[in-house]
Amino acid sequence: MKRSLPVLLAAILGMTLGLVPLSAHANSNASDNKVYAQPGDHLVNGRYWKTTCDQYSSSVVRCNTSIWGAKSAGHKGWVFNTLTYLPSSRAAWKSNPLGRSGSWTAKDGRKWKTDCDSAATGRNGCRSYTLEGKKWVVNNIVQFSSKAAPAVTRIPAAAPKLKGVPVETKVTNQTSAKKAVSAALAKVGSRYVHAATGPNAFDCSGLTSFAYRQAGITLPRNSRSQFSAGTRINKSNLKPGDLVFYYSPISHVGIYIGDGKIVHAANPRTGVNTTSLNSMPFSGAVRVG
Repeated sequence: MKRSLPVLLAAILGMTLGLVPLSAHANSNASDNKVYAQPGDHLVNGRYWKTTCDQYSSSVVRCNTSIWGAKSAGHKGWVFNTLTYLPSSRAAWKSNPLGRSGSWTAKDGRKWKTDCDSAATGRNGCRSYTLEGKKWVVNNIVQFSSKAAPAVTRIPAAAPKLKGVPVETKVTNQTSAKKAVSAALAKVGSRYVHAATGPNAFDCSGLTSFAYRQAGITLPRNSRSQFSAGTRINKSNLKPGDLVFYYSPISHVGIYIGDGKIVHAANPRTGVNTTSLNSMPFSGAVRVG
């Protein structure tokens, strides 16, 4: 019998934690499903989770879940776990590749695949993966509404306040940001190669991780994880060195260099170059640390 999406979410949670079942921990305050579907902080199996939700469209709610863990050597913080699209009509996904089985290549050259209604996903659900090096990594889950799982068209109420939630501390300064900008600009003209991390060829997250590595800071390897690599900031508050992200779901990252411009590893045709901050659909920004 095929599994349902709630069972799939519970399975993913268990694999992520690598710990005993939820019921074995009296100090847990959330069910498996709420971790991914309810805004706020959660404590499950002794680990902290943080979920934010936004209105992806008029009828679809998207939740972004992070887990407290190691972000770089000697530094803990909030690390991206997965995106969950709450139950919605299958018709709402008719033209979206995240809602039907298949594979595709994003504008930034990254490879994606989606698996729906299979033994792996269960009925009324899809999982999408991105190719990171030679490994397919889960990026998001789409749930279709049913009698058992009614559509959720508005952001759910937040979880009750939780005591003891860890607070991430900044570990970088403007000098590190300037070093990263300089390192990235020095690579303008380099080739774009999928999964390359330098020193002579890069993909988008390969360039950003290379640049910050020159400043002594280790970033996660892919763009979706780098979105959890610092403090999220408004577009109006950008400073040189901030990471800027594009498309939905996030599939591209660059570094803001000031004056409304970014440096990024664009694609195989143009390689590493500078361009306008607004040259692509802006998704968010992060100040590293």
